[in-house]
Amino acid sequence: DLYFQPAWNKTMRSIFPNSQLVQNKPAARERRQRHLAMLFDWLKTTETLSKKKDSSLLCATCGRVAHVKLNRSLLPLTDAKNQSFHSFNEEGVPLCGACALAVQFMPLGLAKVGGKLALPQFSDADAQYTWSEWCWRRTLVSETTDATGPVDAGTARAANAFFALIERLLRESAGCEIPDSSITLYLFTNYNQGPDVELHYLPTEVFRFIKQAMAPSLQRAWRQVVRRGYVRKSREIDPKTLDEGEQLKKRTNHVYEHLLHDRSISSYFIDHRQRRPVSDWRLFKAYLKEVHGMNEQRLESLRDLGNRISEIIRNKRKRLLALERANRKGEFVEQLYRLSKDAAAAGQDRPLITFDELVQDVFPHDPEKYESWREVKYLLLFRVYEMLYDELRADTEWTTSDESEEVTEEVTR
Repeated sequence: DLYFQPAWNKTMRSIFPNSQLVQNKPAARERRQRHLAMLFDWLKTTETLSKKKDSSLLCATCGRVAHVKLNRSLLPLTDAKNQSFHSFNEEGVPLCGACALAVQFMPLGLAKVGGKLALPQFSDADAQYTWSEWCWRRTLVSETTDATGPVDAGTARAANAFFALIERLLRESAGCEIPDSSITLYLFTNYNQGPDVELHYLPTEVFRFIKQAMAPSLQRAWRQVVRRGYVRKSREIDPKTLDEGEQLKKRTNHVYEHLLHDRSISSYFIDHRQRRPVSDWRLFKAYLKEVHGMNEQRLESLRDLGNRISEIIRNKRKRLLALERANRKGEFVEQLYRLSKDAAAAGQDRPLITFDELVQDVFPHDPEKYESWREVKYLLLFRVYEMLYDELRADTEWTTSDESEEVTEEVTR
């Protein structure tokens, strides 16, 4: 009955075209009876899955004895009723009754992304079950109010939709521990003309970070970072005043895009114009630890280095401007050298950076460690802004760094 309701039946046209579910004739009642009869026939075949041994026709999914051959009308993204593109020039894809039935329940685990449908595939079976259960619960809730079809991601932009769905799953399943998993998002249509599919991959490390970011104590900080990722027409627009729901629909989000394409988002954890940290240190630490593999010892060593640099910058503000504008590794090394000379001149009781810290934490050569100097730069700036925020806010003598240059640097990297 669910699939024959208006909102769901409209969706069925892009999943099971020309099937009994969506044909105009005969009447809906008769079509429902025919469809149910077909499903019950498939169900009966599941009783003999392990009994037939003499058939050479095997299920394309599980390898057991096949009982039916399905085409695009009942198996999305396969061919229509002809022999083109099928293995051995056969008509239809052979499936056992159990797999054929499973495909018919697939729409219950889909989400709407604009005019396409989304199916997240988790590498962990328990995580996949949690997603399916969450979709089903939302379907039951919608049936008590107004049937609206599959879960709606709220945007047609693939990256925005991917993260919006995962974040909603984590937020609304807070009492359930979802195992670490990589996720492949399949976006597809199955119309008779112009069927389409695209894939988006989320690594396990990123999913593990998002799980931490969606913890109640860090959600607000994560939303601040995400808001800074939306492409703005004007730099004068404050990210804090943006309607995130509208931005999700209309604009590309560089934070989401970078996470999907293995690019750094470290620059979004600090506000270059106002010289302040955007997020909680725990969130930035979780990102560097989970996504970039920095260990606890290295993170604490670099944070302590940021404390010592803050003391120098407190008395020599021009060093901050130079550090902010270091856009090449050589320039960054030069600024660390100058800061080290300042520390020695100030009579500090230890070098600003020891040799071990330099080769193990600042510029490690261990291939298992993340080597990008930019992450080190942003971590140091994060700590400086955190330590000196009140003083820097009151000081108008030094021109702040150009945020657009920093963001462009991240986008083009």
